[in-house]
Amino acid sequence: MISISPSSWLLVIFSLVAVTSAKPFPRNASHGQCGSSSSVPIVETSEDAPSAEETAVASLSIGATPASVTSSSSAAAASAISISTVTSSVSLSSTFVYELDAQSVTSPEITTDTGLVINADVYIVDGEGTSEDTIAQYHADGKTVICYFSAGTWEPGRSDADEFDPACVCGSGRSFGGNACSSNDNKLSGWDEWWLDIHSASCISKVESIMSARISSFVAKGCDGVDPDNVDSFANSDQLHGNTAEDQVNYLLWLSFTARSQDLMIDLKNAGSLLVDDNGDATSYQSEIVEAFDFAVIESCHEYEECDTYDSFLAAGKPEIQIEYEDITTCPSLQDGQHLLVYSQNDLSSALITLECD
Repeated sequence: MISISPSSWLLVIFSLVAVTSAKPFPRNASHGQCGSSSSVPIVETSEDAPSAEETAVASLSIGATPASVTSSSSAAAASAISISTVTSSVSLSSTFVYELDAQSVTSPEITTDTGLVINADVYIVDGEGTSEDTIAQYHADGKTVICYFSAGTWEPGRSDADEFDPACVCGSGRSFGGNACSSNDNKLSGWDEWWLDIHSASCISKVESIMSARISSFVAKGCDGVDPDNVDSFANSDQLHGNTAEDQVNYLLWLSFTARSQDLMIDLKNAGSLLVDDNGDATSYQSEIVEAFDFAVIESCHEYEECDTYDSFLAAGKPEIQIEYEDITTCPSLQDGQHLLVYSQNDLSSALITLECD
């Protein structure tokens, strides 16, 4: 069961009305698990049952505040509502640069340590670490700005770190000890971060409240979209909260709904096994996920030979940003809409880009 906060239901109402009336924290969090995919269970719903939107409207029209809905209903509602247009957009021909290390990136051009000059249409930058004035300057230089944040882990150094419930980060009975959990349970391998619980109803509500505030802060700064990281907890063995693929899909669709209802684009970062199963077939979630997100960001798909996992985005006319951290010196064959950035090390600093391919 997923608990939906009152503020989320208000967003549902506004979206339904619209439909009916008209880093300093760089990471490569998931590439170590890119090669391991998980089969995704199918969510079945009754054809005779009222839609999630009808249920929501009926409950609200009689003055009731629905405390929760089933996971499958939540996914269906979020998917249906989040599929809307936003003012800003990207296309197959858009070019990108990914910078999470510096507080400010030069524009309109970036010159890397190797002398490579990049003039990209879209800047993906750290949402908290990039100022409103800097974003305004990027806009003045004709850039679209996507703001990064970790949607799936607790980062001790973030300004809102103290707002998280330790039980939803470290696990039941655990606590925070300084800038860490009291144990390494749920610790993201290779990073001083901990996976968030998106399985239990109480934690889902708390996590969504914090993420909603983050997204609203990015709107206030002028971001054109958001880049939520670490959204594949279900596929990582170091996550012990019990997060499932279904939990992940529901959370992703909620993120999309929350972003798009505030006129923000949103990308899917990794999580390829939600699109294609172990047999190479489309999952039951593929179409709604692709429709709910504006482009894909993929780490190390060339290294693990799985770039075709995300072809459904290209088929929908949505671009892919491929990020590699290995010694690729010549551009591989790319499909229309695929864009490759090669970094010299596991650090998303634009100064470390050694190769750009479109």
